[in-house]
Amino acid sequence: MPAIMTMLADHAARQLLDFSQKLDINLLDNVVNCLYHGEGAQQRMAQEVLTHLKEHPDAWTRVDTILEFSQNMNTKYYGLQILENVIKTRWKILPRNQCEGIKKYVVGLIIKTSSDPTCVEKEKVYIGKLNM
Repeated sequence: MPAIMTMLADHAARQLLDFSQKLDINLLDNVVNCLYHGEGAQQRMAQEVLTHLKEHPDAWTRVDTILEFSQNMNTKYYGLQILENVIKTRWKILPRNQCEGIKKYVVGLIIKTSSDPTCVEKEKVYIGKLNM
């Protein structure tokens, strides 16, 4: 594996896992694109970075930013996987106010997305995934 690719993957992982900084949506979109459109080592590194981010205990706090600002549907689906994971594994231990906040956010997003008829048809799968 070329050293430059390892260095870039390392940088991407560090930046995406630094929860003291604002999430770089463009970087996340690029990593997701590498997963779906890259080859070999590039895909493996993207998968590793995304897995580390998804497994981070605070990853769910980034889902709203991912869903709101990413233009890449695959990145949005990735964000929903993070949310689904926290709901399945940590829902009962999260503070109730956070659970209510998550519910209100998802319901609001479903209403916003489904209020535009052209969006409904175009983003039918996305709306279905939101309505978990």
